Amino acid sequence: MEKRLLKTNEAARYLGVSRSSMTNWVKQKLIEGGVTPGGHYRFTIEELNSFAEKRGLSIPGSENEDRIIKILVIDDDEGFRDFLKDALDVFTGYEMKETVDGMQGALLLGGWKPDLVILDVRMPNMNGVEFLRLLRSNPDTTDTNVLVASAHLSPEVKEELTRLDADIIMEKPVRLAKLVASVQKLADLKLR
Repeated sequence: MEKRLLKTNEAARYLGVSRSSMTNWVKQKLIEGGVTPGGHYRFTIEELNSFAEKRGLSIPGSENEDRIIKILVIDDDEGFRDFLKDALDVFTGYEMKETVDGMQGALLLGGWKPDLVILDVRMPNMNGVEFLRLLRSNPDTTDTNVLVASAHLSPEVKEELTRLDADIIMEKPVRLAKLVASVQKLADLKLR
């Protein structure tokens, strides 16, 4: 079974500490994690549990279980957004907002930080690559999980999305089972 890797903000949330505490521990080499090609840290649950045990930290449980997962869908295809709403109906504990382009998505980031962004590539005003570049340039959103689903994935676009650390890249049309499994993996949602 594949081990789930947590981003820095997810690891901080898991341990019940701030993102800056987590970053400082990594810089001080108190906790080790894997590093992506883009230079982002990833941690396994086992690494975090071991670190917490050595440091005498208690891991908060119930507060994480009741947390609402925020999902932002950015896609100009209303049919795909409706498909996503139906697909996500198998989960509990999430709130979803949707926009039709990257510019509207960027405006939402000012007051609403998503845990997961589901992103198309070809859209008006600001395309998916431009949005992802903006997302990764902001320290508050750099570790946000991103699932890209698009019918317009040239090798160059895939390479740029990978460089920008998109977590999952899917070719449209997507299969429902694969989409649900990918969302569950990235957002750690619970089934109804």
